[in-house]
Amino acid sequence: MTAQENLGLAFPVAEYRERLRTVQAGMEERGLEAALIFGAENLFHLTGYESIGYSSFQLALVPAGGEPRLLVRELERPSAERGTWMGGSVPSVEDGQDPIDALVELLRTSGLAGARLGVDRTSSILTVAEYLELAARLPEAELADGSGLVERARRIKSPLELDHIRQAARYTEAGMRAGIDAIHEGALDNEAAAEAARAIYRAGSEYMTIAPIVTSGARSGIAHTTFRRTRIDAGDAVLLEIGAVHRRYTGPLMRSAVVGRPGDEIRRMYDACSQGLDAAIAAIRPGAIAGDVHDACQRVIDEAGFTALFRKRLGYSVGVGFAPDWGEGHIVHLSHGDPTPLEPGMVFHMPPALRQDAVAGVGCSETVAVTEEGVEVLTSFPRPLAVR
Repeated sequence: MTAQENLGLAFPVAEYRERLRTVQAGMEERGLEAALIFGAENLFHLTGYESIGYSSFQLALVPAGGEPRLLVRELERPSAERGTWMGGSVPSVEDGQDPIDALVELLRTSGLAGARLGVDRTSSILTVAEYLELAARLPEAELADGSGLVERARRIKSPLELDHIRQAARYTEAGMRAGIDAIHEGALDNEAAAEAARAIYRAGSEYMTIAPIVTSGARSGIAHTTFRRTRIDAGDAVLLEIGAVHRRYTGPLMRSAVVGRPGDEIRRMYDACSQGLDAAIAAIRPGAIAGDVHDACQRVIDEAGFTALFRKRLGYSVGVGFAPDWGEGHIVHLSHGDPTPLEPGMVFHMPPALRQDAVAGVGCSETVAVTEEGVEVLTSFPRPLAVR
């Protein structure tokens, strides 16, 4: 039995070691002797550690040479010791203990209490108060900016990561089919969400980063609304956005439906989204500029007369995800003016949507990967506006 099989890891140990080399190369560029890595996605990516208790204080101490060491809540220690590739005992924080006490002790026993430490200043886990306490407790250390070290390694997906996203997309498609099939006059938006979730989990998905998004009628015209016991009536547009998960990788998908004959405006809005999405996909290739991909979609929407309804980025990177978000837009995104060149292995969810405030909203999306030859559409689900 291999270490990967024994530990239930999502990847071979060799892949984790390659990720560690990428992080340590970034540390060398910044002159760091060690780095403190926070965030469920980053810890999973670097060590394989996974827990639903990721809101607790937890981190990886990454030295300039050698393997990372985790520091977790005591309740999570067995998971950290059995579910990562490094092996060995894991120091922990008892409930009621000041986590900075435990971190300072770990640094001292590791000979790093006076080191130049890269601290992830963008982490939502490390509070301002904890950061200030850490600085006060380590007067001989230098707390430098260590933000983005793991994110740099997460930008480009490996072949195995792409396989996980493809599998997640298959679960998503099962949920999308069930959700759309549940839409009819008189149904509640909850019913469509429930059927989508049931199908996703039966297909094999792990717990999702975001529950199925189902929003109908006037509420579909308001961004980031979702099911709330709303009756679906004749003529209502229904927007569905779903992202199932395989080994913590999400394959998101957006589609739209309408009950009865679609009105001309809803049809025009949806066609603009779908055609804009096609134009964006056609613009993707290695070396293409992120902002240009967004603009390819924007031009189609502008020509259809809906410029005022599309004032957002076209898409964002996706990969490892824990609630509350499946997106990696803080790593790479597709927006007007963004100069980032696309590279093979980048993965994006692109959901152009048009919403008339408190009237109606429609949209569609695909999850795509940049390849050496151009682009691969990872999602596979009929895109025409569903008429129910």
